[in-house]
Amino acid sequence: MRSINWGRVILGGLLAGVVTNISEFVLNDVVLKKDHEEAMRAMNKSVEMGGQQMAVWIVLGFVLGIALVWLYAAIRPRFGPGAGTAARAGVAAWFFMTVVQCVVMWNLGLFTGRLIVISLIWEFVGLIVAAVAGAWAYKEDAVTA
Repeated sequence: MRSINWGRVILGGLLAGVVTNISEFVLNDVVLKKDHEEAMRAMNKSVEMGGQQMAVWIVLGFVLGIALVWLYAAIRPRFGPGAGTAARAGVAAWFFMTVVQCVVMWNLGLFTGRLIVISLIWEFVGLIVAAVAGAWAYKEDAVTA
């Protein structure tokens, strides 16, 4: 069985994390900003996000990027290297992270249908792009291959 090249997982994961953080910023601070503000007001929560909250989201974006590239590296022996396998990793992450979270938020009545649908579509594309970017940086050296 092949070993995972952890240095490249981290490198590719950081690249995927940059893509994820940019995508999340545009989605949440531009596209859905008013929707989020309305949802937060409806729950009597603060609309403004502090520096500590922002730092958590940024770190989480990088952790997600590393997890995406790790998943790509883990399924690569079965599906082969390349963008198709990276897209599979992105879709898996989208399902387990975004779909589950959106169903919970919708089921609890916390977010509107518009917010849920836009998030599902945006995250689907964003996680695939992040996974492909991270996979581009992932290589297995002769020892691990």
